[in-house]
Amino acid sequence: MKFKSKTLLLLSFALIFISSACQDNRLYENYVDIPNHKWNKEHIARFEVEITDSIQLHNIYIDIRNTGRYPYSNLWLFIKQTDPEGVTNEDKFECHLADDTGEWFGSGFGNIFDLQVLYKPTVSFSKPGLYIFEMVQGMRDDNLPGIVNIGLKIDKTKQLETQNK
Repeated sequence: MKFKSKTLLLLSFALIFISSACQDNRLYENYVDIPNHKWNKEHIARFEVEITDSIQLHNIYIDIRNTGRYPYSNLWLFIKQTDPEGVTNEDKFECHLADDTGEWFGSGFGNIFDLQVLYKPTVSFSKPGLYIFEMVQGMRDDNLPGIVNIGLKIDKTKQLETQNK
């Protein structure tokens, strides 16, 4: 009986440790489907993110799912971010999807490859409220084949912004 209770106690501690180690720092993650896997230049991928903590630092990622039929090794994006007061910032950002030999980065299942690219590390959102991110493809093709989904992920970092910069 004593052995069973010690085993049960150790097993309980192990489960608590494992569950606390696997805590998710994800604040937001969402994907937009690209119709017919052809991203038209006019198609805007829009993400609305509610930010409540203006002190916590965040990492922002771009998630890309492409097929092996995607004709390039990179993807240029035009990204517009609008803060709660309507102030916008625009970026041009390049995502590398494959190496020089054509080997796809990220993980693959069948003919679909999933890649997460760090867009902005340790970002501080200056005000709480609704932030809007809009992405359009910036390649030369009007209809860019082989893009299945485009996504946005925002994680909390382990660092807090220092008050005295």
